[in-house]
Amino acid sequence: MNNERKIAIRRLLAFALDWFVIALWGGLLFGVVMLATGGGPAPPENPWTAQALGFLTMTLPVTVYFALCESSSMRASLGKRLLGLVVSRESGERLSFASALLRNAGKFVPWELGHTVALQAALSGDAAFPMWVWGPLAVAFAGPLRWLVTVVATGRTPYDRWASARVTSQA
Repeated sequence: MNNERKIAIRRLLAFALDWFVIALWGGLLFGVVMLATGGGPAPPENPWTAQALGFLTMTLPVTVYFALCESSSMRASLGKRLLGLVVSRESGERLSFASALLRNAGKFVPWELGHTVALQAALSGDAAFPMWVWGPLAVAFAGPLRWLVTVVATGRTPYDRWASARVTSQA
């Protein structure tokens, strides 16, 4: 197995480990909301209120967490660090925060679009499922599938290319 494939497999495993961090954050938010509301939070007024709340409390903090970790001297999220991977510029230097933020925003766009689809479906009430939601639905499914194929085939994802970043084994 070539080195790119080995790194691709380690990247996928690292992201699976990073989901534990995301789940811990989500669990903490859930606990705080339940404590603050006595176990009965008010439902959101509409799908867009829920979308904004979800973005501000989950997607944005998770994206910033990854960007901070990858632009720090650690150069890796906790999952990547555990599997001996680092993120750097193509030239090998540490990634700037702006590049790391671009990289991770690109990574989490399908996740956010998945939230959009789920919230529109769950909170549209008696109204029909809005037709425009099919666009975000396609990106929410196709984006990660494309990234999975490209990381296994080339060792790099589109968002790595956008940010001029590489994920390599720790030196």
